[in-house]
Amino acid sequence: MAQKKADFIKVPTGPSGFQTMPVEPDKRLPDSEISIRMCNEGDAEKIAEGLYVCFPEDWWAAKEPLELRPPQQITRVQRLAKRLRPSLTTPYMNWVKAVLTSTGEMVGVAGWQLPTNPDVHNIFRRSAIEHYGWKDSMGWTDEEIEEMWAHVSDEHWNVSFAAVDGIRREVMGDEKHWFLAPLLTWPEYQGRGVGKRLMNWAMEQADATDPVTPMYLESSPSARAVYMHCGFVPQGTYNFVRRGPAIVKGLDTGEENVQKDKEST
Repeated sequence: MAQKKADFIKVPTGPSGFQTMPVEPDKRLPDSEISIRMCNEGDAEKIAEGLYVCFPEDWWAAKEPLELRPPQQITRVQRLAKRLRPSLTTPYMNWVKAVLTSTGEMVGVAGWQLPTNPDVHNIFRRSAIEHYGWKDSMGWTDEEIEEMWAHVSDEHWNVSFAAVDGIRREVMGDEKHWFLAPLLTWPEYQGRGVGKRLMNWAMEQADATDPVTPMYLESSPSARAVYMHCGFVPQGTYNFVRRGPAIVKGLDTGEENVQKDKEST
């Protein structure tokens, strides 16, 4: 059966007016060509590379100011990979990758913090080292820790991520939930349905519980409609919560924000 293109959902965007569009059915990678697998420690450097490729330079310019950066890009990648590596084995986090079945090449990745995580604490924060006990488990010295963070802005990285955690804690309270950060698709495979497969991996598990387990994420304005198609309801400019299968409509049309159960459509 031919796949149906998702309905277009118009959302407010930034000054550029750009909005991510629904995937054309004939552009989606066939199921036979892509596999979803769990990441391991050996994937840390590839994930770090993906973060630098997929996030825009103006985002990185604040997080890693030019005047602090090492001369070689590979040094930035290796430092970020080292910071990420313990999160690939922590019991509270699952990194999931989309790979080409034919070659095993990673073309997308999602970082899912699990509902079993006892506290809201983003693994990207420097304080995660102490919070999750990574200094001891990884055998890091103080000098190693200083080196891996040497070119990173404390204000725009650690303080910023801490503030985001505060918002998530305010929205979710003590409610256990899935948390998505990040979701990446390598540029040459964007618009091919890779991200949706990485989302489905967790959504199917969240929906299998009774009651369903809520899910939380943050999104840029241009990508809001992508998550609304998956049932995520806006809680503010960047924050979304999902509580089971739904389609969310009406953000830019004057319509009331509603959820429609997929079973009734």
